[in-house]
Amino acid sequence: MMRTLFLVLVLANVVAFIWFGWLRPSPPSPSSTPLPQVQPLKLIAELTPAQRVALAKPLAPAPAPVSPASADVSAQSCVSYGPFPSAEAAATGSTRLRAAGASVTQRLVPGKVRQGYWVYLPPFGSRREAEAAAKLLQQRGVKDLYVVTDEANRNAISLGVYSDRFGALAHQKKIRALGYRALVTERFRDAPRYWLDALGSAPQLPAAKAFADLEEGDAAIGREACSAGSRS
Repeated sequence: MMRTLFLVLVLANVVAFIWFGWLRPSPPSPSSTPLPQVQPLKLIAELTPAQRVALAKPLAPAPAPVSPASADVSAQSCVSYGPFPSAEAAATGSTRLRAAGASVTQRLVPGKVRQGYWVYLPPFGSRREAEAAAKLLQQRGVKDLYVVTDEANRNAISLGVYSDRFGALAHQKKIRALGYRALVTERFRDAPRYWLDALGSAPQLPAAKAFADLEEGDAAIGREACSAGSRS
């Protein structure tokens, strides 16, 4: 009986030795099995030339955040208003624009303004002829006249300057009825033109009609985009 039990134990040890030594499958090596969704690591020597070049390129810097102040500045526009008829009118317009929140710069542009409509007789051949014609006109009731002495219109007879065209044409008709070839022309004088360059957002930049009460004569105050020169 004891012998049989001894043989059974020996046989069990032999079977266990064979199972754990040769027949049992070995577990997979952790280092050789890639994790799911993870690329296995590669040595530099294992990379292709293209992959090495890609790794050598520096990463592009992230774009700088735009501050609200920068966004507000980029949304601003420059608008020019003018021409204003006088320095006083330009100052009033500038005050209105600043009250609306815009920054304003005034500039002067050389220009001319209409002085009126000149009624005259064209130059005579000599001063004596011009003075004789002027005397005859005075005898016929024409009082506002004189013989011109400046170089451009020497020996012409000036018959008056009118602020409106209709008055000038009426006087021309009267002189022609007396038998003289009276002419009408516009007269201008040198005068600076006042412009305002306003920088601000759209709600701060009004339409040109906001300055209609500052206009004089038929010279309207307009609104246009600032030129490159006016922004410098």
